[in-house]
Amino acid sequence: MERRNADRRRKKGRGGSKGRGKRQDGSRTEIDSTASSTTPAAEPAEDGRRKRMAPAREKDPAREPEQGTVLEARYSYRLARRLGVGGFGSVFLAECLQSSPGTREPRGDLPPPHVAVKVLGRAQDRHATSSLKRELAALLSIDSPHIPKLYDWSLEGETAFSVVEYFPAGSLADAWPLVGSLDEEQTWRLITDLLAALNAAHRASILHLDVKPSNVLLDGNGGYVLTDFGVSHASRMSRGLLHQGQIAVGLGTHGYRAPEQDSRAVQAFDLRTDLWGVGATAWALYTGIDLNKRHDVLRKQEDGNIYGLQNLSDVKISCPPPLEEIVMGMLFIDPSRRAGGAGEVLAQIRAVASGFGLDAPTVAAARRESADPKEIRHVIENLVDPLWASICRAPGFERYFAKFEDGEVLSDVGETAHHTFLLLKGEISIEREGQLIDVEKREGTLVGAISTLTGAPRTVCMRARGAVWTCIFNEAELEQLVTCNSSVAVRIIRTMATRIADGPPRRLPGARA
Repeated sequence: MERRNADRRRKKGRGGSKGRGKRQDGSRTEIDSTASSTTPAAEPAEDGRRKRMAPAREKDPAREPEQGTVLEARYSYRLARRLGVGGFGSVFLAECLQSSPGTREPRGDLPPPHVAVKVLGRAQDRHATSSLKRELAALLSIDSPHIPKLYDWSLEGETAFSVVEYFPAGSLADAWPLVGSLDEEQTWRLITDLLAALNAAHRASILHLDVKPSNVLLDGNGGYVLTDFGVSHASRMSRGLLHQGQIAVGLGTHGYRAPEQDSRAVQAFDLRTDLWGVGATAWALYTGIDLNKRHDVLRKQEDGNIYGLQNLSDVKISCPPPLEEIVMGMLFIDPSRRAGGAGEVLAQIRAVASGFGLDAPTVAAARRESADPKEIRHVIENLVDPLWASICRAPGFERYFAKFEDGEVLSDVGETAHHTFLLLKGEISIEREGQLIDVEKREGTLVGAISTLTGAPRTVCMRARGAVWTCIFNEAELEQLVTCNSSVAVRIIRTMATRIADGPPRRLPGARA
């Protein structure tokens, strides 16, 4: 008994003394906590050090502009009200102080009185700055009535911002609750305007990668404008740039992103990735179903589906076949089954509007499916050029092969020519207005590449002289071929340079003959 009492007294002595080293019972923590909660000044801790309270963080007005703030670039802009908030900052309606109140159109390079100002949340945030720079680069490269005009910008100081064209009607996502769904005519207009915007962007080698209703603005005249190029990228650029720190850039928005974006197959991102966004946006607005909220309508390839969404006519029975064919053609899960670019789909739409079927623009591409595998192997084995012999032996490359018989037209004059032909065997006559102007016979010659890459109307007819073997590439496939094989790119550049050098002398505009 006496021994137990002595032990009890020793424990009590150790626990009851204050201010002696570390406490075993936690009383020091309680005292410190009480002191700091009852006195605003820092109290001395029991080890002689002062425990300081962290001061409350104050908002930096330069980083978070408010209504009435004036931002300076080439011109001055007073922020009127916030229009929206995004991942990297806010968008404001602003007044250009140098514009006269009665002017609705900009005079020269002077912005109009009312503009939209996109302000970064933090100018020091490299992710936000990269986003703004990508958008600036895209808008400076593209000239299209279906993409907002860029008026001004500043990347200096505490507040980085850009100044673009303002559309008072807002976005398609804003109007969606009011309209419910688009009718057939409105859907055709939506598809055409978005494809026109993407066609201009793709000509500048820019991929949008996030086409969706909230990135589509109403122009006030029944048309549509594609905005927000903050996640855009140079077409088939270094895929390492698709990941900025912990933020996956270019992966789109769930429901509206292409399957290759959903699976993060960044090497497969190309012109056809943007086509999916157009198809998904048109599908959603025509049916009235928001794909970001209705995951049950999405389809996967592993379940045996070839389209990423239900057929339009399954959801809306009154859907006309041409509209369904155009929309669903952009929604193939396999990118190789989609059209090669926005220009090709626009050509299909023009064919529909002219009363023609959709087969005409794709006859050349359809020929690839009928080529005999044994004959293809024979052609490859007899190729002389080591570059093309190596490329043609790559797995899956045989799908590009096509054979034309004597007198058959590979591609005729017109705007619907969106394919390039790689001559592997035989001769191709180049005709203009029925007259022979040239004959291509060199193995490895790319015929029609300029029209395919630039979208310029084809001005000549290409006809087979005897049996001709070619590989046929659409715009996206040609771009992939060139970017994956630098030697092919060099050959194309040299071929074009030779044509320019051998052609008629070029004169400056206005110069006398």
